[in-house]
Amino acid sequence: MRLSRSSLCRGKTGCLIGRVCILWCVHLRIRDIRIPRRIRKRKIQIDDLVESIAEFGLLQPIIVDTENTLIAGYRRLEAARALGWESIDVRVIDAPERKDRLLLEIEENSVRQDFDREELERARTLLRRYERSGPVWRAWNWLLDVVDRLFKV
Repeated sequence: MRLSRSSLCRGKTGCLIGRVCILWCVHLRIRDIRIPRRIRKRKIQIDDLVESIAEFGLLQPIIVDTENTLIAGYRRLEAARALGWESIDVRVIDAPERKDRLLLEIEENSVRQDFDREELERARTLLRRYERSGPVWRAWNWLLDVVDRLFKV
């Protein structure tokens, strides 16, 4: 295992998060990651994730145990492979109990919530706001941000 400190790690190790302990954040070679049988058996779609990671990078590291066995982040791992990456940011956790690893996989895949219609419209409005550039627009956007914060729009 080739370990190097990840830019995601803030120097803290051994942080207890709920039932598991995050041991460290590292950059790990993809070929060193073992993939166990997954709960999901259907073919996954990664095209949208590949595009996202290509544009914005990996925003959330995958999770492995101390034996480099994948616990969560299969789609992210496959997207990194599709992009030709040789290594990826991982969080290494101490989860010796199979039940805890399974609970993490379930949690990682079940708690996400899509934007509702109102939230999507708010996102579109903000994107249109920030597409404009120049000093006048920056000042205007700053003013609109202040109003948003004051009135919790």
